[in-house]
Amino acid sequence: MSFFDNLKETAKNLGEKAAETATDLKDKASDKIEIEKLNKKIRDAEGDIKDTYAAIGKKIFEEHPDYLDKFFTEEKGKIEELKANIASFGEKIEAVKATVGKVVEEAKEEVEEKAEEVKDKIEESL
Repeated sequence: MSFFDNLKETAKNLGEKAAETATDLKDKASDKIEIEKLNKKIRDAEGDIKDTYAAIGKKIFEEHPDYLDKFFTEEKGKIEELKANIASFGEKIEAVKATVGKVVEEAKEEVEEKAEEVKDKIEESL
């Protein structure tokens, strides 16, 4: 076999190997994509389960408080404490809004007074 024949055969083998490798990589990439899609479906299903558990717990909390007192005293107390904190935060927000509203109104009045003073001075100078 001549040098060129060997070179030709090597190039052919290299091309075939490159094609095989590309096919393998494509297959592996497809598998990876499929795995990621399935993992997302798992995470979504787990999220749905968590949401369903939360809905069940909320319903029991709202409709069967006696059951909570018997089996979930600590958890019920924590929820009641968190609800009280939320209500307190809401009151603080309203207080801040009221303060901001008052400050804005005072600033508006002050600006109007200053504008009136400037207007008067301009009219006097004419």
